[in-house]
Amino acid sequence: MKAIAEAVLERASRLGLMWRLRPATVVSVAADGTIRAVYDGDTVPIRVVSMVGPVAVGARVMVVKSPPSGNHIVGWAGPPAPGVGPDGLAWAENNSPAVTAQTVVLSVPMVLRARTAYRVELGGGVSSSAAGVQPLFRLMRAGSPAVQITEFYRFRTEGGPVMNCDALRYIKRDADTDLSTTIQLTLEANTGTVTHIGAPGRPRYLQITACGEAVKFPHAVAVT
Repeated sequence: MKAIAEAVLERASRLGLMWRLRPATVVSVAADGTIRAVYDGDTVPIRVVSMVGPVAVGARVMVVKSPPSGNHIVGWAGPPAPGVGPDGLAWAENNSPAVTAQTVVLSVPMVLRARTAYRVELGGGVSSSAAGVQPLFRLMRAGSPAVQITEFYRFRTEGGPVMNCDALRYIKRDADTDLSTTIQLTLEANTGTVTHIGAPGRPRYLQITACGEAVKFPHAVAVT
């Protein structure tokens, strides 16, 4: 019986009739619903059909490869969420220079993936040269000139005491193509000087993490 089973498997393999279950990562979700993924160990995206409902770019999935050329998502290779950590991160355990004019204080080179939304987190503290000075953090796309993506609200500082500046924004890439760029965090003051504060164990940071399909985040700011 074992010999017969082995013979059947060998013949099926020669005919390309073997079904294989492999882990993969979703790399694109087009507007028409077309999904492409890359099998672990491969580099070329292939078209897949989801049997588990909507999937996000970066999702880890299990794909059944069936003859002659079918590729179907049948489950999750990990949590059904994009990525396993930030896509872009810059941080420092020391202070930025004290600035008045708009100055880059953190910079993140990264790839914004097609039709993907991102959560942008600003962290750290801020201090100023005098009470009442208003700091302004902006999110910029590097270039000549740099292009503003969005900004964070101004607030009143109290001079030397360090104020919390944690904040959150959402951005997205609506286009069907990836974008290699550098996202910059800039800081400026309406008067006097302001400083982005970081310290060992309490770093200042700019963290950017994929969070789903762009179409599901209408409130996110588009990056072109």
